[in-house]
This record gives sequence, structure tokens and C-alpha cells, in this order.
Amino acid sequence: MSLPTIRTIEEASLNAWPARQQLVDDGWLIRFHDGYTRRANSVNPLYPSAASEAELLKRVAKWERFYAERGRPAIFKITPLVQPLHLDAFLAERGYCYEAPTGVRIRSLAEPLTPPDTLPDGHAVVESALSDAWLGSYTTFSATPPETLAPMRAILENIAPACCFVTQSVGGVPVASGLGVREGPLFGLYDIVTSPTQRGKGYGVHLLHTLLAWARENGASHAYLAVMDDNAPARRLYDKWGFVEVYTYWYRVKEL
Repeated sequence: MSLPTIRTIEEASLNAWPARQQLVDDGWLIRFHDGYTRRANSVNPLYPSAASEAELLKRVAKWERFYAERGRPAIFKITPLVQPLHLDAFLAERGYCYEAPTGVRIRSLAEPLTPPDTLPDGHAVVESALSDAWLGSYTTFSATPPETLAPMRAILENIAPACCFVTQSVGGVPVASGLGVREGPLFGLYDIVTSPTQRGKGYGVHLLHTLLAWARENGASHAYLAVMDDNAPARRLYDKWGFVEVYTYWYRVKEL
């Protein structure tokens, strides 16, 4: 996949997950959101930089101080876009740990979706904005720690592009939830989770169908998502839905 296309996906994913504080430093995007998720609390080298090689140490140290002053570790997101190209090796030599290797996958939405088998007594609620009901289901299914609820809500309430919050229920009981965010032709999938007591029953398939059908109806041509390498069940599900890995990323983390 070309670097401009990767950059477009990365930009869409950043817009879909807004951080409370955001700064630009010569091609690097620095984000902070009270420590909730690496995605919203990391340095993202997205664009070519005019900084010299001699300035790299000063730049890295500057943002290490920025996060340390806020009580957080310095985190860099390493994608094929990183500038300078040896940034990952530089951070490793500086003691940064390698964390959360992740694959970014896409699939076309050009062809009509094949409906899954009928779900007896199944019902999907589709909402354009965050609701307490959706948030309650998601936090229960994902065992979200109480202290992260406020920063999570702040992100989900401030997404600027069009949103699709879906709760899949069976017999009136929520069993799965997920979020889709459409920006132009791209539709990103986030927070896809099934109740731990209901996994392996195909509810995730119905949830994905509802999300992708909404995306097609609202003008998206491609869907994308990120799935961590160690999440085998999710990888199998996305394989079945035709999502193809197009690039990878990981994080470099320097603990306090």
C-alpha cells in the first residue's frame, strides 16, 4: 500500500478518536488524553520533517518531558510513515519497549453484503450519537475500569465525523456492541466487543453486518480496522469478512 494511502487511513483514525490535547511539531502529531488508550496518548510521526539528525535526541527528550509532566510514559506510534526512518531503532536503543503489534486491514464495500443467517429474536439498535445504553453495554462487555470512564466518554462524545453506534440484542438483552466512524469514503470500525458469556454464537457477525450495511448506505467505499496480533478470535472473524491486512504498526513505550 502506498504511503499517501496509509497516511489517509492514519488521519481518518486520528479524527475518529479525538484527544483532549493535540500539538504539531514539524511533522509529528503529539496527543494527550489523560492516559486513556495509547492511540490518544502518543507521538505520531506522520509527515516529512525538516529537523536535522542532530536534533532528534532533543526532540525525543522534549516530548518525554511533556508526558512525564503529566504523569504518563512517553509513547511513539511506529507506522510505515515514521520520519526519520530509523526512529524505531533509535527509540529501542534509548530503552523503549516494543508493545501492541497491530495489523491494519481494509475491505471494499462495493459489492452488496451477504446477510448472515437469521438471528431468532435478534434486534440491532443503531444510533448516531453516544447513548448511556450503548456505553453501559460496551463498558460491561469490555470490563472497562471505572477510572477510564470519563476520558472514554469524552472521546466518544466529541467525534466529529459521522458515527454509527450499534447495540446487538437477543431477546431484549444486549449481547454485542460496536462503533463505526465514516469520514468521506472511509469507514473505521472501533470498540467491537461481544459479551464474554455470549461469545462463539455468531453475534459478532450480525453486529458487523449492521455496521457495514450502514457504511454502504451512507456512502463509504471501504472499511478499515486495526486488530492486535494476539487477538486470534477477532482476526478469524475479520478474515471471514474479507478484511485484508495492508500494513502494520506498533508502539514504543518508555516507562516513567
